[in-house]
Amino acid sequence: MNPLMVRLFARLVLQLPDIELLPAYQKRVIALRHFALSLQPGVQIGEDVAVHPRFYYPRGVELDFADGAEIKRDVRVGRDGEVSGASTLAVGVGSQILSDCHLDCSADITIGAGTHIGRACSIYTHTHQTDSRAVPILDSLVKTAPVTIGADVMIYSDVVVLPGITIGDGAVIAVRSVVTRDVEPYTIVAGVPAEKVGERT
Repeated sequence: MNPLMVRLFARLVLQLPDIELLPAYQKRVIALRHFALSLQPGVQIGEDVAVHPRFYYPRGVELDFADGAEIKRDVRVGRDGEVSGASTLAVGVGSQILSDCHLDCSADITIGAGTHIGRACSIYTHTHQTDSRAVPILDSLVKTAPVTIGADVMIYSDVVVLPGITIGDGAVIAVRSVVTRDVEPYTIVAGVPAEKVGERT
């Protein structure tokens, strides 16, 4: 029996790892996805960009993926329905966004070169103005602010980045931190809210 058919049977019946993990198959699928994305309006996609399965982005979001960028499985890009005009998700040369990240592109998100965004991170660019009791929560106005993440940044898993934040080049954000204010270059932060705990020297 054909080895590929055996593998497919094993995947369907015995629940073995995804057939997409086979390198040759995966390489072809990534190349096809790269080609399909390159045909979409508002998409700039460089050489050797790898976009893995179940990547989703809505209308109104433009993509700019530089050479060698990698977007892992189940990365979802969204935006608030009340926001008008286009916004951009820009990912720098060789940067990685790992699985299960949620990126709110109600405003621009810019990620520099050689940066790592860990699994299940959330980056927000919008919030609601909820300070007035006279305005029901569901009617509160939407406020947007872009997020900028520099080059050579390490963001570990389960980190939350709030609207309007700038994370400087070379910074490190510890696991499960909530970034509520700007992070200086080459600073290591941790906690809720994230506070400086060290520096890269």
